[in-house]
Amino acid sequence: MHKRIAAAVLGCLLLLAGGLPAYALPQMSYTIDPMYGYRIPIPLTYTVDTVVLDVGEPGLNKPNDLFIDGSGNLYVADTDNNRIVKLSGDGKVLGIFGKEQGVKLNKPNGIFVDETGDMFVADTGSGKVIHLGPDGKLVEEFVKPESSLLSPDLEFAPDKVILDRRGYIYVLNKNDFSGFMMIDAMNRFRGYIGANRVPFDWKKLLIRVLATPEQREQLNNAVPPQNANLTLDEKGFIYTPTVLIDADQIKKFNAMGENIYKKAAFGQSSIESGTLEQPYFVDLAVDQFGVINALDAMSRKIYQYDQEGNLLAVFGGQGDVKSRFEYPISIVTDKTGKVYVLDRDRGNIQIFKPTRFADLIHQASQLHYNGRYQEALGPWKQVLAIDENYPLAHRGVAKALMKEEKWKDAMKEFKLGEDQDGYSKAFAEYRHEMMRKYLGWLIVAAALIVYAAYLLVKGLIRVTNTVIRRYGY
Repeated sequence: MHKRIAAAVLGCLLLLAGGLPAYALPQMSYTIDPMYGYRIPIPLTYTVDTVVLDVGEPGLNKPNDLFIDGSGNLYVADTDNNRIVKLSGDGKVLGIFGKEQGVKLNKPNGIFVDETGDMFVADTGSGKVIHLGPDGKLVEEFVKPESSLLSPDLEFAPDKVILDRRGYIYVLNKNDFSGFMMIDAMNRFRGYIGANRVPFDWKKLLIRVLATPEQREQLNNAVPPQNANLTLDEKGFIYTPTVLIDADQIKKFNAMGENIYKKAAFGQSSIESGTLEQPYFVDLAVDQFGVINALDAMSRKIYQYDQEGNLLAVFGGQGDVKSRFEYPISIVTDKTGKVYVLDRDRGNIQIFKPTRFADLIHQASQLHYNGRYQEALGPWKQVLAIDENYPLAHRGVAKALMKEEKWKDAMKEFKLGEDQDGYSKAFAEYRHEMMRKYLGWLIVAAALIVYAAYLLVKGLIRVTNTVIRRYGY
């Protein structure tokens, strides 16, 4: 406990550096205490491997999206240059697509590349999804579908785009609060998924009752929170960050369009700039371990979560040095675990390499999520050998001990991991085991106590009767 308090104090001291110049800020990682919300410093999880700056003349200009294909090649939607830039994994230019191939792009904000190398560009300015071949030549264009289910007044301005295994195109349309628009290969509308709802508010209901007709009309203009991006993992699940809400900012949709991710508040509010700032997740990336990298454009930090919604680590921040950002806008990961972050305002890409500590956490969390608690025990113990205060590792060890029916040891680990629910379950099992183990003896002891009390009472009665007969009382 003393070490945990010392770590929290150290974290507070490090966070005071928020008022120092950016060059004075050290690289650091931390996690957040699950019970009390304070930050716990942890060993460094990522280091900057490369910073990609040179992408040819005139350089990136307000780029808005980054994609990585199965071969590790990067694609940048270079928005204000009206082009798509293809790079190798280490940042060498492999191709520039747009006017060189006779394709006129107008503010491309999103890029998706399929397994064959075909590119699908969310060309916001032209109101189209433009399909380009691997050589950058035009293949086809998708425009606003003709459907009675779509409002004639709806503007089609694709902002982000992905393609699923069935060949369906999912479009995040600007100022469209209905969710993701699904379009098939024939440019036919197939419906929406991922729609958000306006949350119920008692205050607004009361105002509606007391308001004038004009005020009610203004209330009717309330719109649900909007999704900021969408990404596809290797299993076909769609993930999206939702902005301007206090909870459920990260969603994972199954084939039925249902959110199957943990319902919780993600990220952390911050007052580092002097005002209260809520998390503003602009993009997500899911790696081979199922780790979700959530990019917060407000704090300029990356939050990593496992598939159960547990926070693994936080790193990054605002600053003008490596590992920090001016305005991070897009994030991807490759098969080796590297994280690539596109900075819109700096026009560069920072490539982060995981440390051994991060690799151990990711390996253990994947085994843990798949229910292989005993196999996860090894890497969790290695994590604790590096940092004995890492709370999730204690919880992982505790669950492995639960499988081994070592309830008392599990209680200790759950306590170190500050997992109240886990501790309660371990305690209930421990109590049940004690009852099974000693119930027979308890029954015998109770019987002996009752029998002894009976004999005592019987003896007292006999003595009392003797006294009465002798003395006549």
